[in-house]
Amino acid sequence: MSNEWDDYAAKWEQDDTTAVFAQSVFEQLSEITSLKRKSVLDFGCGTGLLAQLMSPVTKEIVALDGSEAMIEELDKKALPNVEPVVDLLTRGLVAQHPAFRSQFDLVVASSVCGFLTNQQETVNIIYTLLDEYGLFVHWDWLVDSDSSDYGMTREKAEQILLNAGFQQVDVSVPFEIETKHGMQPVLMGVGRK
Repeated sequence: MSNEWDDYAAKWEQDDTTAVFAQSVFEQLSEITSLKRKSVLDFGCGTGLLAQLMSPVTKEIVALDGSEAMIEELDKKALPNVEPVVDLLTRGLVAQHPAFRSQFDLVVASSVCGFLTNQQETVNIIYTLLDEYGLFVHWDWLVDSDSSDYGMTREKAEQILLNAGFQQVDVSVPFEIETKHGMQPVLMGVGRK
């Protein structure tokens, strides 16, 4: 399965921004929930920087990405409790793939949702994958307009989570990252069932 992100995989972790982003995300995640013994879906896992940080504490992680080359980079990390899956998140995948037989305590998406063309449908699927008191947390670049092709507005993030059925929704901007384009604020959307 070829994917536009395949071209970035080999050099993905050479950009310091990606490691800083993953570390910042992990710190925020650790503040809002315990990862101990959790079953986690890392949606849009890329090369697995966040999965690598979560792996020592979690029970298991399903690391899903549509880019085969990104998953190949994740495989090199040889994380014992991480099951890599190369595919897109669809209802068909959820119905057929053994990695999705049980529900998850936590679904995370680090710099993923803002790039999706079908954001609402994807978050609707994520909602169904969560256990009764499950938690979905996503981080995306904060943008001023819904017409942006790489991030999300606060309003859009909140509306998508509410539309999916999450009972408690919180959208904040917990940190900024220095990028080659200057300081970029990062939005965090949290949905609790």
